[in-house]
Amino acid sequence: MPTVKPRDDTKARDILAATLHEVERVGLAGLSIAAVARRAGVATGTVYIYFKNKEALIEALYLASKQELARLVFRDEGLPVRAAFSRMATAYLEYVIAHRADLVFIAQVANSPYVSEETRQTAAGGARPLIELIERGKRERLLKELDTTLMIAFLQGTLRELAGFAAAVPKARRAACFEQIATLCWDALKA
Repeated sequence: MPTVKPRDDTKARDILAATLHEVERVGLAGLSIAAVARRAGVATGTVYIYFKNKEALIEALYLASKQELARLVFRDEGLPVRAAFSRMATAYLEYVIAHRADLVFIAQVANSPYVSEETRQTAAGGARPLIELIERGKRERLLKELDTTLMIAFLQGTLRELAGFAAAVPKARRAACFEQIATLCWDALKA
């Protein structure tokens, strides 16, 4: 009986990275499995070993991108609310600056038919530490009693917009800029 070669996680990651680059280059409508395979350095058939079709590939990339965002930004390290808030705001700014293509991809796909409701729910779970932080801040009367979803939307929009400003600041002064932005966000939401 022939043995089946196990799937290679590195190859799957390479295919996802190639997909992100291709979407950045040609958009979702122009995305082809053949171009992804070329960029990943694999045969076209290899992509289909890992992903059933183009839709499954896009959905997998969406979930992987959202999980990476959550891993890098939304970590609960047991800090006091203000310190954790500042750390998450700074981490989000760093993420936005370093991962523009990921954010554009996430925004394009978030409300598309490429992503199932189950995948949306799984991806949304990554923000749980931020939700819990805001809820803790409200319980401790440090943050305003506003709808948590509204507060997150405010933070996301503000930080994403100010990341462009922060990216233009010389690296030697960037940490101070990040702290100022985190303070602006905190001051807007504090009780």
